[in-house]
Amino acid sequence: MVYDGLLSSISMSSDNPWAQVARRKARTGCLGCLWQVAVVLVLGVVLVIAIAGLFYPWAFYLGGKFHILPMWQGWGRAHAKSGDYLLWIQFEPTPHGSRLIMRSNLTGIAYLCTPRGEQLRMHMGGSMRPHLNLSTDGEKIDLYMDHWPVLTGQFIADHSPYLEFRGSWRNPNLVMDDHGSIGRGFQPDGTVYRGHGGNRPYMEEVVPITFTDSPHSEFDKACAALRR
Repeated sequence: MVYDGLLSSISMSSDNPWAQVARRKARTGCLGCLWQVAVVLVLGVVLVIAIAGLFYPWAFYLGGKFHILPMWQGWGRAHAKSGDYLLWIQFEPTPHGSRLIMRSNLTGIAYLCTPRGEQLRMHMGGSMRPHLNLSTDGEKIDLYMDHWPVLTGQFIADHSPYLEFRGSWRNPNLVMDDHGSIGRGFQPDGTVYRGHGGNRPYMEEVVPITFTDSPHSEFDKACAALRR
């Protein structure tokens, strides 16, 4: 009400420059704010891409072809004794990591679909050797992850299952194995193992998995098929 009264009094003089500013502000309203937010977001994305291009140029060529975003995503199927496990991964370079061991560090998220059709969101990290070339074909890569729900991940104490995968790039795919982590992280019926693992063998079964460049929607379709 106060703003409307002030605008009316200012508008009595069409030559008043403050009246022109007030009328322009009234016309743009929230639309102008949204435009400014959009510009800031676009500039932020451009800045992130520029920084990645300077320090991690190889990230634009993961999988053997150029992509505008410095990241890679794909999914694969691991056929274990306890059933089929589907895993979708998405990762990108990060400056965070050990200062004692020089590595090209990775961060990202993953979604694991258990043989029971349950989807678990995972927090993921990983690494490759330092000083990578633009082509990462043949380069070794390690990935590790644990259960990390969107809203409660930082509040829960048990982040089981803990999974790790080791392998190398075979462009355009990632050819890896689970290093025995699926057998340690799951029961024979495909449910998550919640114990401490003192009596469980460290590497009873090593399960191969090949990740192919695919969107999350393809993973969702495959996971939905497991529920039937």
